[in-house]
Amino acid sequence: MLLANMLLAIAWAALRGEFSLANLLTGQILGYFVLLGLSMGGVLERSPYIGRVHVALGLIAFFIWELVRANLRLAADVATPEFHMQPGIIALPLDITKDSQILLLSMLINLTPGSVALDVSPDRRFMYVHVMYIDTPDAARDEIKHGFERRVQELLG
Repeated sequence: MLLANMLLAIAWAALRGEFSLANLLTGQILGYFVLLGLSMGGVLERSPYIGRVHVALGLIAFFIWELVRANLRLAADVATPEFHMQPGIIALPLDITKDSQILLLSMLINLTPGSVALDVSPDRRFMYVHVMYIDTPDAARDEIKHGFERRVQELLG
C-alpha cells in the first residue's frame, strides 16, 4: 500500500506538471484517502499501512497537544511570582521492549518541556524520568504510560 500511495503521489505531481515537495505531499495525502476509500469500499483488501497511518497521526496529534500543554504550564509558572514546580524522579515500568520503541518514547519525553528521560535499567524493565511537575509518582507514571507509551506500542508494536 505504501508503494501504491507513493505512485499515486508521483502521478499527482505529474498531472500538476511540477515535481515540487508541496505537490508530492499533496499527492501523498490525496493518494492515502483514495486508498482508504478503496479499502473501505471492499475494492482493496485492508492493509496494515492504512491503520498505522491513523495511529501515527494520533501520536503526532497527542504529542502536539502535550507540547502545547506543557509549554503553557511552564509559561504560567514563569510568569507568576510563585513557583509551582514539584520536581522528582520516577521509575517508569516499561511494557515496551524493542529498542525502537524505547528510543521513540524517550525522544517524546525529552521533547516535552518539563520531563527528561534519564536512563533505562539494564534489564529494560524501567525507564527513569525526571518530571518537573509531579503531584504523585503514580499519577506521573500513569500519565506517561497511558499517553506516550500506549501510543508508541500501538505504532511500533
